[in-house]
Amino acid sequence: MIKNAKGLIALDIDGTITTDMRPIPSYVVQYLTELNQQGWLFVFITGRTFDFGFSVLKELPFSYFYAVQNGAILLSMPNRIILNKKYLNVSVIPPMAKICQNAPTDFVIYAGYEFNNQCFYRKNHFSDELLKYLAERCKAYGEEWVSIESFDQLPMKEFPSMKCFGKLEQAQYVAQAIENELALHVPIIKDPFSNEYYVVQATHSEVSKGYALKDLVTRLGYQGNIIAAGDDLNDISMFDEAHIKIAMENAPEELKARATIIAPPASLAGIVEGLKQAIRGLDQ
Repeated sequence: MIKNAKGLIALDIDGTITTDMRPIPSYVVQYLTELNQQGWLFVFITGRTFDFGFSVLKELPFSYFYAVQNGAILLSMPNRIILNKKYLNVSVIPPMAKICQNAPTDFVIYAGYEFNNQCFYRKNHFSDELLKYLAERCKAYGEEWVSIESFDQLPMKEFPSMKCFGKLEQAQYVAQAIENELALHVPIIKDPFSNEYYVVQATHSEVSKGYALKDLVTRLGYQGNIIAAGDDLNDISMFDEAHIKIAMENAPEELKARATIIAPPASLAGIVEGLKQAIRGLDQ
């Protein structure tokens, strides 16, 4: 499969091949399937959990690679074979708790694929306003949040990520503190559930969409062309590893400034036009 591949396509999910995690439009599924039949390899790289992304990707009738939580874990699909993972150790919890003592938000631990993507949090460390927001978000996304008194009660010794939620100024403060004191990878993205809130996702220092793509390329021994497409700032590192970079029209200006192609938004199935332009560019 690798030897005869025409190229490798790395795609973000929400906001790139679909919107609001709705089913992928049939037109997009058909086009991606045609590309796969022509010899294109696919890797889908998302900041979301395994189950959340797979609820969309399960419609695809071909084999692909799948990196979740910004690449903390990389799998071969649909057989769900774990190819690589880079997790955080529980030793990061005490300094993280100290950072959040001075912030209006606490952090949530995402347990990962092996623990059914449960989320552990200390309920009494959040404001009533934020708890109400998070309850609505949790219900909408179908996440299972488990309230615990102390993170000493965690059922695991390592996990893929920690997340904080808050307004922009709060998110920037927490992200900067985590980077300075823990040297973790800490992208900030606008929360897809609400434009008023932002998500700070802290992962292993060698976890990013770019690292995930690079690790896959190395594992496969792949040396051909790479096309990448995304719609948010956590896609920048993925762009750095690609020959042709597709930013969706509604992406932040910083991402679009790095793009080779600006595609129509996912709501208009713009990834199809973006990929067609990219492939034409490689053929010239």
